[in-house]
Amino acid sequence: MIIRQFLLLLLLLTNVYLHANDGAYFASGNQLIPIHETDISVQKEILKVKKVNNQFIEVTVYYEFFNPAGAKEILVGFEAVSPSGDVDGAPKKGLHPYMRDFTVEMNGENLKYNVAYVADSLYYQNGKIKSIDLKTFDGSTSGNYIDFMYVYHFKANFKKGKNIVKHTYKFDVSSSIDYNYHFNYVLTAANRWANKQIDDFTLIVEMEDSEEFNINKTFFKSKDEWQIEGKGKVIEIEGKANTAMEKDALRFQMQEGRLVFKRKNFHPEGELEIYSFNKHVQSMENKDDGFYLPFSVYMSKGFDLEKPATPFQNEIMSTLPFARRGYVFKDNKFNYKT
Repeated sequence: MIIRQFLLLLLLLTNVYLHANDGAYFASGNQLIPIHETDISVQKEILKVKKVNNQFIEVTVYYEFFNPAGAKEILVGFEAVSPSGDVDGAPKKGLHPYMRDFTVEMNGENLKYNVAYVADSLYYQNGKIKSIDLKTFDGSTSGNYIDFMYVYHFKANFKKGKNIVKHTYKFDVSSSIDYNYHFNYVLTAANRWANKQIDDFTLIVEMEDSEEFNINKTFFKSKDEWQIEGKGKVIEIEGKANTAMEKDALRFQMQEGRLVFKRKNFHPEGELEIYSFNKHVQSMENKDDGFYLPFSVYMSKGFDLEKPATPFQNEIMSTLPFARRGYVFKDNKFNYKT
């Protein structure tokens, strides 16, 4: 019971809404965290999230840690929730089945890491990580729902003063009936370092060109906190209870480029939630004649568009690729909003 309650809490924290066999949730991104108490603080973090070919997410993190005392060794971990939904969540070669290319470089040196399977949040005991044995574990270790999570952990030797850590990994894009993709990153784990914040935080979001996606207002309040580097626009979306979008969010329609969010003394109180709805969800938001024009190029490829019912709708469909690129038509009838 404790195991299942713990995993349920983790899923709630990462804001994943899946029903049995209607989607695949692969993993959430997470901060590097101290496994035990420490006086080391996070002075700077640059987090970059990049989607590639609508298939996987690349996460690159640059940290500057400050150690006020003498040189010390601490145990640092990366917690990854097991996959769930229409997937087989069993480990592959001892690793998370949908996460790869996990690397950690500290002060110019590549660090070796180990992977533990843990069944509750109290996995650090008596100076060691308590890893379960899957052969004797009284819980699910394969199939759609797994009763343990992964902790990638390593020993980090912090010198006095500034320490630079570079961290990378990739994992497959999660999807479901409602979502073309969704990505979650646990920002609040940064509060477990000594300063309970990130002194200088930068977030870079790059979800590919001709793409539409939402970011929930969980750790920010205004669209003015975001900068578009490239060509795109942002739309305020009001959340509604008992709908696919229950939280207030920003909807970005990116022709090209990336988003940048910066904050000093950043004490995150919510997680990063990025997602793109599938066509049928977007169609329900359409208040016109039900003919939905998807801005996202991947949505157009992956799902049949509503069949044009009129000659004018046929004309609109033929102009859509040009409209995505920002072309302004001489005939005003084509200057529609996607």
